[in-house]
Amino acid sequence: MLAGQTVLIIEDEFLIALDIQRILEPLGAGKTLFARTTAEAEELREFWPEIGVAVVEVLAHDAERILLAEKLGAAGIPVVLTTADITVRHGLAHLPTAPLLVKPVPEEALASAISAALAARS
Repeated sequence: MLAGQTVLIIEDEFLIALDIQRILEPLGAGKTLFARTTAEAEELREFWPEIGVAVVEVLAHDAERILLAEKLGAAGIPVVLTTADITVRHGLAHLPTAPLLVKPVPEEALASAISAALAARS
């Protein structure tokens, strides 16, 4: 599915980010870039053209992270959103086409969301 593409994981908790990476490897993920903060993700901007998909943790009160997800989408990068914030479980108006998964995320759900995000880009 990912065919060696680079994946960007933006997640506050590093162990969760590693678990996401573990799930994506059998799907064919190539290089994985990690960012714990919006600032760290912005520092990786030079790699954005290489990114095949981004998995972004969002919270309703974190406008910077939501804006970052919008920027990634505007750059043509398929975005999958994750959250533990039940106030955003029905999606974000700013990113209506981005799949949103509520944590804990089942492996099959993440794989389906990645597939949907990639298909939407095509």
